[in-house]
Amino acid sequence: MEKKAFTIYNASAGAGKTHTLVKEYLKILLGYSNKDDAYRNVLAITFTNKAVNEMKSRIVTCIYAFTLNEIPSKEYRLLEQIVQETEFTEAYIREKSKKILKNIIHNYAGFDISTIDKFTHKVIRSFAFDLNLPFQFEVSLDTDALLQEAVDALISQAGIDDELTKLLVDFSISKADDDKSWDVTNELMEIGRLLLNENNKQELEAFENIEMQTFLSLKSWLHEQINQLKVETVTLAQNALQLLETNGIDNKSFSGGYFPKHLIGIVDGNYNNANKKYYEADDIKINKTAKDKEAIEQLIPDLLAITKKIYPLFGKIYFYEAFLKNLVPLSLLNSISNEINRIQTEQQILSISQFNKIIYEELKNQPAPFIYERLGEKYRHFFIDEFQDTSEMQWQNLVPLIDNALSGEDDFGKQGSLMIVGDPKQAIYRWRGGKAEQFMQLSDGENPFSNPSKATISLDTNYRSFSQVIEFNNGIFKFLANQFNNEAYQNLYENYSHQNTNPKKGGFVNISFLNNDLLVDDEVTKDDLYLNEVLKTIEKVLNQGFSLGDIVVLTRKSKDGVKVANHLTKNGIRILSSETLLINNAAEEQLYIISNYKRSKTGTLPNTLATFFVTYLEDSGRFSENELNYPFGDSIKVSEEKNDELVKPIVIKSVEKPIDQSVIKIAKREAIMWDTKQQHAIEKGNLIHELLAEIITVDDIA
Repeated sequence: MEKKAFTIYNASAGAGKTHTLVKEYLKILLGYSNKDDAYRNVLAITFTNKAVNEMKSRIVTCIYAFTLNEIPSKEYRLLEQIVQETEFTEAYIREKSKKILKNIIHNYAGFDISTIDKFTHKVIRSFAFDLNLPFQFEVSLDTDALLQEAVDALISQAGIDDELTKLLVDFSISKADDDKSWDVTNELMEIGRLLLNENNKQELEAFENIEMQTFLSLKSWLHEQINQLKVETVTLAQNALQLLETNGIDNKSFSGGYFPKHLIGIVDGNYNNANKKYYEADDIKINKTAKDKEAIEQLIPDLLAITKKIYPLFGKIYFYEAFLKNLVPLSLLNSISNEINRIQTEQQILSISQFNKIIYEELKNQPAPFIYERLGEKYRHFFIDEFQDTSEMQWQNLVPLIDNALSGEDDFGKQGSLMIVGDPKQAIYRWRGGKAEQFMQLSDGENPFSNPSKATISLDTNYRSFSQVIEFNNGIFKFLANQFNNEAYQNLYENYSHQNTNPKKGGFVNISFLNNDLLVDDEVTKDDLYLNEVLKTIEKVLNQGFSLGDIVVLTRKSKDGVKVANHLTKNGIRILSSETLLINNAAEEQLYIISNYKRSKTGTLPNTLATFFVTYLEDSGRFSENELNYPFGDSIKVSEEKNDELVKPIVIKSVEKPIDQSVIKIAKREAIMWDTKQQHAIEKGNLIHELLAEIITVDDIA
């Protein structure tokens, strides 16, 4: 099959995404028969340092394995795939791999697999002069610290700048009136974060040219509108009370006197939006023994006509007050932005959050983007992993560079290529600009490049999980398709989320809900129920023959994970945190979902994740109010026992003197190491360590 210039891989969990990336990467390196450093012309981008290290390690491990006399079975299967999909022979791959490996060891800095932020930093660093940036600028990864410094500098100008002083003082007073702390720092920090998030790019552009005086005028207008609306509500309520008085209605004729009290509260300025409202005749309760009952009933239409005018006015008041509450922080956006720019200029630092914006603005103003001219000659092949988390700005910044590579051939007659891999269902970076819709649009036919050669491939087999887990997920995804209003997402979950099973048959899934009947007093909390259920589930799994190393506990938030860890530790369960545990090639055999379930008094379900499971069970006809556990499949362990032999570590006595701690320096900010000799040395050392770890006998280096 002819290889397309632009290939999209739609890869759900466990579909062999990394395997495919490594295979396609190796095919490019092996494709240059007279060039052993083709990796220098390949740029692979992913989102985390862990993913970078994993991809580098997998590629180097495979290349090294291809050089061995006895290739491990896993790597040999990959070699056979490459032979089947190309014209390469096994002998050629073995010999070529030796040359490539030797070249990588001697030129490891050119082995370019990096995070997208690190690549963008490299571009900006290379063209700092052209972009009017300080040549020796430092990268600031701690955006909150930079923002805090800017906010503090802004507040320190109170008493000097009259307009700013008035805004800050009024804002502090309004906060104090709401029984809140007069300190405005938190609000300014929250509003300042909008400046560092590219999701707000269009909205922020609309604020750029608005002066502070405009905000002050708007603030005065809002106050006038609020006061006027309050006067209208009081007048209407007084009219209603006057109507009752004119017709000789006794306030005690109303049940509990609630309706006239409601009107009096409006007149006195004590209206509470949470209290009962009067829209229908049945809402106004009259005492059965009231002598003026008939007269009241005749007045009800006129009274309801008045209340129906009052409530929308309060809706406007609340809207204006909410807008007013955020107006001061919004009015200071430009001031905070100016302070950030001043600090960065004075300290010669650049926030990582601004990398993409700098390149985006430059590309927007350049018909032929000069900052990519040199890079365009270097990189001819591109790999982008986790594309669903790529932001719109990041993607637009890469398009010109990639388009240059796809539109021509290199000196060896090889056409440039792009491979992107993603799964919109796994998008987790929308909060920082990640836009899964981009991937969906590209999959549906959109092509931003001048070269029309494009293919979309679906990796539709889950090689990781057991069949019952896969089938459960298929059912959940198909059910969720009907919960979306967006047609694109409906189509994604309905038609592109189904995964085929693998030879691993069996497995087990269980949905369980907390027993809220146990929450009878303050001694037992919902957290207690969750923690006990987690512990009980782990003990059950251990009794089935699984080991602690087979179990992973996932929580919604980090703080929940800490609670679980503490509870398990107290009960003698040894744990490893995500910082020290690498889950590698873990087969998903059993899945236990623990959730909370509670209906309101009216029988409605809350808008929570638990509701999805309840409605899914209802849709399949399995749900019962009296049942807390819903098993899918057989919980009997079907996987084979692991034969992990503990090997006693070899102690190498090569250090004669104790290490002098004073000569060790720790880089607290990773960005300090980017593109430095120290970083290259570390990476090269890691590579050598990985290679040495593979050498067990003399035959391994023969």
